[in-house]
Parts: sequence; structure tokens; C-alpha cells
Amino acid sequence: MGYKFLENLSIADVAFEVHGDNLEEVLEYAADALANTMIKNPTAINTRITREFEVTSKDLDLLLIRFLDRLIFYKDTEQLIFGNVDVKVENRLDSWTAYCTAKGEKLDPARHQFVVDVKAATMHLLKVQNKGGEWSARVVLDI
Repeated sequence: MGYKFLENLSIADVAFEVHGDNLEEVLEYAADALANTMIKNPTAINTRITREFEVTSKDLDLLLIRFLDRLIFYKDTEQLIFGNVDVKVENRLDSWTAYCTAKGEKLDPARHQFVVDVKAATMHLLKVQNKGGEWSARVVLDI
């Protein structure tokens, strides 16, 4: 009767860390890590379809979450996966804005070996920081 938790049946999270010379690189590397989490060979992604978007936040952690969640949104709503993401970041009036150009294509099971379905970037252990001129971020993805 009732329920029981099935331990070790399903892994629910994937974590990664990225490092870059600037905040733009951190976001771009995070997009690469996201694509690499979902498919085995992200270099096989053609850049036929472009989506431009921007995300804004007063907090860098939330900026990263909104950025990754937008990429995941396109995967969920249009079956798009991106192999090239360019980012420009501005800080104005105590708010950060990331202007993004993402290039990719529709998921094709014949060409893209799908590994896991990422549902969201989480707040768990999330950290974006600049230490000594090196930018880094830690992200946990819900799969």
C-alpha cells in the first residue's frame, strides 16, 4: 500500500561547470554544455535556423537560468537544438541583458543521437562569479 521511492532507477540531474574570459564566453560554453548533455555529437548540428532573443535580470545567476531555459524552451516547443550560440552582454542601470543569436536545426533522430531530455536549468547549487578576472558558472540541469 502507499508508495515507495525507487532509488537508483532514474538519474534526475546533470551538473556542469564552465569557465571563460568574460561573461559572454560563460553563457556560450553553458549553451554548448546544454547541447552536449542532450545529444552525443553536437558538432553534427547544422546551423540552418536562427533564433534571436534577449534575457534580462538584475542577478547574474538568474540571467544564466533564463538564458538556458530559453534554449530549452525552443527544444520543447519547436524541437530545435543549437550548435552555435553567440552572446553579447550589457550591464545598464543595475540590470544585465544578454542578447543572443542561436543557430541550429530541428532534432533529427537519424543524425542526432539523443541522450537525455533536459527539462530545466535549476537554482540548485547555481553560481555565476568573477574571481580574479576569470568568469565561471556552475549549473545543475533537471533531466
